[in-house]
Amino acid sequence: MEKLALEGARLLFSHDGAGWIVAVLMGLACLQLHRETMRTQDARLGDTGATATALERASQTNVAVAAALESRTRVLEDLSRLVSEMARSIEHGDERSRDKLDAILRRLGEGRPFSAP
Repeated sequence: MEKLALEGARLLFSHDGAGWIVAVLMGLACLQLHRETMRTQDARLGDTGATATALERASQTNVAVAAALESRTRVLEDLSRLVSEMARSIEHGDERSRDKLDAILRRLGEGRPFSAP
């Protein structure tokens, strides 16, 4: 270790102090590299924050879509239950149920939103 230190000191003082100029230039280069590295890291942190925000918004959207799908599934289950009850009533000869089922089937065929008569 001492040999390395002595050799480094000898090189700094050799050639009329040219080693000091090289050492100062190397120090300035290291300082510049450090500054650029810090800027790059700050930019990456900013990008990471933006990505995290986008992922959070996407997650919230996915939750909303899942809730909407669940709600529609419940509605479809209720409609299926209602139609099966009406079909049983029709099998027993209830004319009013037959008319309601025909109206529902017509509206479903039209593709417009359903509203109760």
